[in-house]
Amino acid sequence: MADNTDLYKYFEPTVQQNNLALSNIHTLTSWGIGTAAGVLGLTGWNGFIFFVASWVVLSTLVLFIKCQGKPSLYFKSSIIDVAGTPILNTMLSYVLVWTLMHALVYVYD
Repeated sequence: MADNTDLYKYFEPTVQQNNLALSNIHTLTSWGIGTAAGVLGLTGWNGFIFFVASWVVLSTLVLFIKCQGKPSLYFKSSIIDVAGTPILNTMLSYVLVWTLMHALVYVYD
C-alpha cells in the first residue's frame, strides 16, 4: 500500500507552474541558441553538437541555480523533467530558428 506522505508530497498547481517556467526557459533559450548557430554559420553536425553542448550547459544551470541541486523538491520526476522530457520540442524550435537565421544571414553565399 502506498505511503500517505507520498500522496501529499506535491501541490499540483505549483508543479504545473514550475513545468511552465521550465518550458519557457527551454523555449527562449533554444531561440537564442538557434539564432547564435545561424549567425555563426554552423551547418550539419556542428549545429547539432552546438545544440547538445548548450543543452548540457542549460540543464546544469537550471539544476544547480534554479533548483538549488534538489530537483525532486520542484518536479515529480526530478532530473528527467529538468533535462530529458522537453528535449525534442526544444530541438525542433532550435532547428527552425537555426535554419531561418542561417538563411537570412547567408542569403548571398
